[in-house]
Amino acid sequence: MTLPSSSASSLELNRRHWDEVTDIHARNNVYGIDDFKAGGCRLHRVEREELGDVSGKTLLHLQCHFGLDTLSWARRGATVTGVDFSPKAIALARSLAQEAGLDARFIESDIYTLPERLSEHFDIVFMSYGVLSWLPDLKAWSHIIARYLQPGGIFYLIDDHPFIRVFPIDSDITDGSTELQPRFPYFHDPAGTRWESNLDYADPAASTPPEYNWQHSMGDIVNALVGAGLQIEFLHEFPYCAWKVVAFAELVERFSDSHGYYQLPARFPPLPLMFSIRAAKPVIDG
Repeated sequence: MTLPSSSASSLELNRRHWDEVTDIHARNNVYGIDDFKAGGCRLHRVEREELGDVSGKTLLHLQCHFGLDTLSWARRGATVTGVDFSPKAIALARSLAQEAGLDARFIESDIYTLPERLSEHFDIVFMSYGVLSWLPDLKAWSHIIARYLQPGGIFYLIDDHPFIRVFPIDSDITDGSTELQPRFPYFHDPAGTRWESNLDYADPAASTPPEYNWQHSMGDIVNALVGAGLQIEFLHEFPYCAWKVVAFAELVERFSDSHGYYQLPARFPPLPLMFSIRAAKPVIDG
């Protein structure tokens, strides 16, 4: 799959970004590496419940970073393959798999060129948390997902809701505001947005290199999957999120009995912070 040269150069910038932040994310247990090494599961309640039993199934995890979710699915019985475009992240994922004694395969590749490196089909294609904003082209993305699913296979995605990306990303932009003030477009711009050095969400003391992000509306996401021939089984929207650093991070608070989830304070009406979508590849009779 060939992307325009501008998108390809943006992805290369993002690859360098993720190489550098891998070192930040791997220290001080900010991603839960120590918890995982102690036998913990890094999956949240929603994806565990909505994807269900994966025992004996083949699972392809796209944009896996350094593989904690991938390896958590392996602990739940799946035969896993993780994919990420950062060589540093893939090297760490392989090291973690070996240390945990888990059978897992990790491939260094971006999504768009993955068919050059991987040809098989899977029962499940899985993606989670903070992934879509790194992709310039959802049409190409959805066709690659469909290409990797065997007939009857399931695609499952859980991510921050595109609605929250219309709001400022950090307190520097909001000038300390404690109210929600839309700042960015909800709809897709193919050029994306370049962000210069910023504070890393996992370590406020660490600055990150430049990056490009792309906004995709909920309609973009659903229509891309349908256009690739997948059948939507459900789309769920949640008034809470699995991590504190969402677009309006300073306002989000952990709530009781949260299973690790965060929500806006009670003075705000319920707003969509996270969504999940599950789609199936049809079985063609005859």
